Amino acid sequence: MWIRRLFVIACIVAAAGSGARDARAAEPTANARGTRYVYLIRHGDYDRVDSLDDRTANAMNPLGHEQARLLGERLRTLPVRPRVLVSSTLTRARETGDDIGAILGIPCARDSTLEECSPPALRDSAATAADRADQAACAAQLEVAWGTYMRPSPDADVHDVLVCHGNVIRWFVARALGADSRRWLSMTIGNASLTILAIRPDGSTRLAMYSDVGHIPVEKQTWTGRGPGWGAAAR
Repeated sequence: MWIRRLFVIACIVAAAGSGARDARAAEPTANARGTRYVYLIRHGDYDRVDSLDDRTANAMNPLGHEQARLLGERLRTLPVRPRVLVSSTLTRARETGDDIGAILGIPCARDSTLEECSPPALRDSAATAADRADQAACAAQLEVAWGTYMRPSPDADVHDVLVCHGNVIRWFVARALGADSRRWLSMTIGNASLTILAIRPDGSTRLAMYSDVGHIPVEKQTWTGRGPGWGAAAR
């Protein structure tokens, strides 16, 4: 994890100016008129092997691809068209983004700041010094991603799709609500779920939707842990 520890050095300056975790995005854009809707999509289901590299292995399983395509079809039928589609650089997110992009007819860009990591949490009393260094690097990484994507739209309403990971999305939600970002572990999130944040012209943020999996049949829904207690994760 030494690469992640080096990352915090590069990002800490950007994170230092974030101040209190209030429900605000970047500074308001002068004469901003639109709302930016950021669609946060968690990757589809996959079979993890801890010894394998997430950037080259740990691909989605067939269920994960099916979940991703179902989400892509849901987005395709909406009365709005996404402006951009971006995924993290980890295999499961890249594959999810590509499945969705093929349906929407949009190329999927990559961004390493959307990679999965573990930010500080309230339940980490047993964390070692190395763990805390990794958590600090993760928090700095997510602050950079927040500053990149959670900003007001200078023109009309826009819809941006980010394909990333459960920890990333839960941290974003806590940040958007002005809650202690260390409470991210209190939220359960589904695979190929849809979470939407709205960034208004004044820079304030709103949670429009969280972990919606209505596009996936019940028997094919999977979550972190057991979720609400039904679906594939409960079998």
